Amino acid sequence: MSFWITLQTVLLMLAYSVPGYLLVRFKKIPQDDIPSFANVLLYACAPFQTMYAMHKVELSGYMVKYLGIAFVCGVVMMGGMLALCYFLLRKKQDKVIYRIIVVSAAMGNCGFMGIPMVEALMPEYPQGVAFTSGFFLAMNMLMWTAVSFIYTRDRNYISVKKVFLNPSVIAMGAALIVFFGRIDLPATVVKFIDVLGTMSTPLCMLILGMRLAVIPIKPMFTRPAQYAACALKQIAFPLMAFALLYFAPVEREFARTIVILCAMPVGNLVLSFAEILGQGQDVAANTVLLSTLLSLATVPALMAMVMA
Repeated sequence: MSFWITLQTVLLMLAYSVPGYLLVRFKKIPQDDIPSFANVLLYACAPFQTMYAMHKVELSGYMVKYLGIAFVCGVVMMGGMLALCYFLLRKKQDKVIYRIIVVSAAMGNCGFMGIPMVEALMPEYPQGVAFTSGFFLAMNMLMWTAVSFIYTRDRNYISVKKVFLNPSVIAMGAALIVFFGRIDLPATVVKFIDVLGTMSTPLCMLILGMRLAVIPIKPMFTRPAQYAACALKQIAFPLMAFALLYFAPVEREFARTIVILCAMPVGNLVLSFAEILGQGQDVAANTVLLSTLLSLATVPALMAMVMA
């Protein structure tokens, strides 16, 4: 059953990309306008997705404990995968394509695709959606430190300020204030958060479709390095997480949540950072798009194993 639920969820998310592809392909949206949609996603929708995830649960010692564990899991698992791949490819880091492989192996679409996947597979476990926030927070902090260094090989690009002053972390701070302060938000505010939060996944996939319409298709399927990045991210990484959590003293549902997040395809942030830092944009775009397409096969297969 979990295989078919996962397959349907991935198909639905991929279907969101089709209008974006067609709108750009038939010149209803200019190519130069795609970054504007990305800004809407980054600054308007993504922060509210964090708040959407957090407001679904109530304050308790259990929630505080597992939010902390989710954050630690993110730091240890993603940081460990980055370190391992960087070590294995350390002699090739002068070429940007190998830096993209290292980053792609650990940084997944755990927010925009992870949250709807957790909701679909574990509707009886709403805490899981909240725990994605802790994992995503770890990813954001790693992006502005370790990932920035790997991309640029320049420590000057490591920004402690941006670690704490980026939209996702600010939204997490606001969500935690509401969470720990036990603030009862008005129904209209909750609706506002829910609408913008749930817009994140469709908008993310629309943008992917737009990008697919403006890049050459052949390079996306013909570079072995991109397949290597996808294999590391979508097979090796979730299996590593599954092995680690199998023996960990945590709830089975929590372990499943983290493995689901680890199984998600290469995240949009990989491309966003390539654009911000001005290196490897074409390879990053091809890797993200290829990974998202391959998730149609990898995610259902892995989830069938995890949810058994």
